[in-house]
Amino acid sequence: MEFKNIKVPFPIGVEYFRSGVPKKEVWDKDLIEIKKRGFNIIRTASYWNWMEPSKGDYQLEDIDMLFDLAHDNGLYVWIDIMLATHGSCPEWLIKEYPDICAVNYLGNKIVPAAHPAYSQGAMRHCYDHPAWRKHGGELLDHVIKRYRNHESMYMWGIWDGINLSTAWTNQGGNLPCYCSNTVRKYIKWLGNKFTLEQLNERVLRRYNSWEDIEVPRSNQNVLEMLLYKQFHYENLADHLGWMINHTRALDKIHETRTHGGWVPRPWDEICANIADSWGMSMSSNHLLAENDISLISDRAFSFSWARYLGKNNRWWNEEIYSGMSPGGVVWGHQTKPEELSILLWMTLAYGASGAMFWQYRPDYMAFESPGYNLVALDGKPTQRLENVSKSISQIKNIYNHLPLGFFNSQIAIMNHQLSHEIFTYNDQGDEFVKNLRSVFFNFWSKGIQSDIISPNTDLTNYDLILLPNVTIISQDILDSINNVLLASNDSKIIAISNFGLYSENGLSSYNPPDNFSEKLGVRVSDFSDITQEDIEKGNNILETSLGRYEIVKPTRYIVLEPKNKSEAIASLNGKIVGIENVNKNFSWYGFPLDSLSEQERFYNELIHKNNIFQQVCLNTEKVIPIVRKSNESGILIFLFNLNEKKITCEVVSKIDIKSSVDLINDKTLELSNNIFNVEIQKLGLSIIHCEYI
Repeated sequence: MEFKNIKVPFPIGVEYFRSGVPKKEVWDKDLIEIKKRGFNIIRTASYWNWMEPSKGDYQLEDIDMLFDLAHDNGLYVWIDIMLATHGSCPEWLIKEYPDICAVNYLGNKIVPAAHPAYSQGAMRHCYDHPAWRKHGGELLDHVIKRYRNHESMYMWGIWDGINLSTAWTNQGGNLPCYCSNTVRKYIKWLGNKFTLEQLNERVLRRYNSWEDIEVPRSNQNVLEMLLYKQFHYENLADHLGWMINHTRALDKIHETRTHGGWVPRPWDEICANIADSWGMSMSSNHLLAENDISLISDRAFSFSWARYLGKNNRWWNEEIYSGMSPGGVVWGHQTKPEELSILLWMTLAYGASGAMFWQYRPDYMAFESPGYNLVALDGKPTQRLENVSKSISQIKNIYNHLPLGFFNSQIAIMNHQLSHEIFTYNDQGDEFVKNLRSVFFNFWSKGIQSDIISPNTDLTNYDLILLPNVTIISQDILDSINNVLLASNDSKIIAISNFGLYSENGLSSYNPPDNFSEKLGVRVSDFSDITQEDIEKGNNILETSLGRYEIVKPTRYIVLEPKNKSEAIASLNGKIVGIENVNKNFSWYGFPLDSLSEQERFYNELIHKNNIFQQVCLNTEKVIPIVRKSNESGILIFLFNLNEKKITCEVVSKIDIKSSVDLINDKTLELSNNIFNVEIQKLGLSIIHCEYI
């Protein structure tokens, strides 16, 4: 689809107006300054109860004024229509339809609540009540028709922070809605998928009729909760599809966007491809604290996942939090100006369609103030704004190289969302994400591109496929792994830690790894762990085919037994914890790799063994190279200096090049045998344009 074009290859914007703040007296001055600072877009996001305070009474004069003022200042408007996000539906809607309220797992209606991000009322309505589509569709109609032909109209934000209807208060218990509309819809969904006999067999129940079915209200009811969550995720996608299709029927010119969070969630993939683009919100402070660059890597991981999810790889980093000191009467450490610049540039380097900051002014009305802002409470610029403005100016100087091209990656890291789901049932969802990020970090820190993918990807396109904690062998996982094992190429699979312990319905496998015990040549003989006492006594030595290491933190592991001519490749205190199949294309380490000492050495050995091409090598720690294709010619090497000091870095290009130009400083660098040196400022960036020989 062709969208309305801002005529810049990487538009950058900032959130400005939400439900009454900032006050109109400052708009003129602010929008002049926003344009002067190089921004292209302002984003407005007001809640339903603000836009339609009584039925059919759409009070949008403030948004009219914002559109007109944006046009006067050469800015475009991105408008979020919040039918299902954070904030409350109108009070009149709940009075007219009391049963529209979401119901928690205890059977209690969600009562009015608030939050620093939505002090005017938290969302409490359920999407499954027919009144939501009826009256929400009428608001959607009105807003789209009102602004679709405005010259400043740019983007429809459809469902910011897509999530379950009970997610926006502390009353939901981290479980879905249980209102009568939702439960009826779920029973119907079950009936479309199973006969009663099939359902009983799947969930190990003896229901006599569909009326007998109890909706699961605890994550310990694993078999049935997996189905209930699957229904809810498909339901989210259906509701999002309704909103997107409704919008497109009225306006085929402007882009539609939805977004999740920067932390992967089990329903991301089913929802992401419905809108024209996918997006995220992103905290920005403490990223450079305590000499730990992994927090920057975690953001890059999210960028890679968002690019994978977005339709045709189209994604936005739409909420780079401009500060992180929400306070009221207390406040915390603010975002460093350099952190914002790094996030902006890294967003560009990971192929985003654009970037947005949240927000220009403080929120004023709640305890998100005085925190998420580029300017101070009195509207005067902070150093954060100065740094962002400087970065915007520098980005404009490389427009001729945009959009960037990507090299094909040799490495894929599987984010299996169904396995993530079951990890959350044991309160291990954070651990699942942490293990994924750790694998990503060990390639990212070396400048090696790895793709975050799902089972819907053809794995035979990669040389090395890593499967961290793929614990449920769903049909899509089964098919994608078998495709690799049957292929005649040199692709290799490495399963890490928890692998195949559950069958697709959530039942523990009788012969793990489920469906792969014979092909991998392994039997799971037991489970154990390394304790802190083991570590202190030295009972933590890991012998592997890639060297000798120590387990340096308490860690769970799986005891394996080779069979069918497979070979042991790792042992811990005499117990086998790693095997490789007879064909040398499928391995399993039964422990998390982030428990190792000298992870860098382990991954270096892994990279060498699998002939992974490292495009550039550096002689300086905490400098991250990212290599992309220039839209003009040659390559761009982005060098992010995450050191708290200025450094001179030697760069060795494994790609044959004939020139190297520092685009930030407009300086030709001396080049000899594909080697050049570049000076990079503290927490700064260099971009080197290199032409191929």
